[in-house]
Amino acid sequence: MKVMVAVLDLGSNSFILLVQHNDEVILEEVYEVGLKSISDEEKAFETASETILQMKKKIGDTIMYAFGTAVFRERPALFEKIIKTFNLKGEILSEEDEAYFTYMSVDPNFEQDITVLDLGGGSLEIVTKDWFKSLPVGTHVLNSLFNLSLPHMEQFSEAVRYVEEKIPFIKNPVGVGGSFVTIAAMKLGRWDLKLLNGLILNASDVEFSLKLLKGKSYGEVRGWGIIPVGREKTIVAGCVVAMAVAKFGPIRVSTKGFRHTLASMIERGKIERPWRARGDLNSRPPDPQSGALSS
Repeated sequence: MKVMVAVLDLGSNSFILLVQHNDEVILEEVYEVGLKSISDEEKAFETASETILQMKKKIGDTIMYAFGTAVFRERPALFEKIIKTFNLKGEILSEEDEAYFTYMSVDPNFEQDITVLDLGGGSLEIVTKDWFKSLPVGTHVLNSLFNLSLPHMEQFSEAVRYVEEKIPFIKNPVGVGGSFVTIAAMKLGRWDLKLLNGLILNASDVEFSLKLLKGKSYGEVRGWGIIPVGREKTIVAGCVVAMAVAKFGPIRVSTKGFRHTLASMIERGKIERPWRARGDLNSRPPDPQSGALSS
């Protein structure tokens, strides 16, 4: 009989706890941490520790597997300190691992003609069944480059142009990650992961979110009770990326992520990386003009 599995998605902007048993989600919660914007190592460790302690209270003796992404690729010593302090199993995922584990949460058998976009605080992972690309345009990165703060969002248009210049040609976008889900929640008017999964976002939906946000304070947005506390600081940056992506067509929202792929693999007893056995995968997208790989 399979045991219950707890997987921690330790990201630049948020930590996500997923508890799964027999491929069924028992618990899934988002904790905003904003590590990307905390430069002091002790303060970052303190913030991470407080969050993990909250998680441990929820799941008791269940074994926890922790997987770090962009912020921990930059700060591996911080990840190791967290792992040792809380006696966790896990690793820092490479850009490739993060991209393909995330892709597999949507298309586990690499069969669909889709582009999965996973937006975090430090990076945007863009991945199809044949190639992947990691762009340093996460929500915290964009907040550091542009004035996207409420209530005025003064450099929104400039930020959209900046992201548009970096995103390669894509087809059939699927948006994974907090910001896409948050925009969907604002469209729906409630935070319900089951209802949000599969929701379609158009450019008009992003514009609707912006109209709701403009002129509001962070406190007012928190007061709506629609999105996780702390996400109000990154949602405008998320709208920047969503607007840039929406020019390629409607975005299908997925509330899944690499944590779901890894939880299922851990339940089966082995973490596998099937893309490594394929010789036709590349880390650069094809040039839509020539069919060759872009530089």
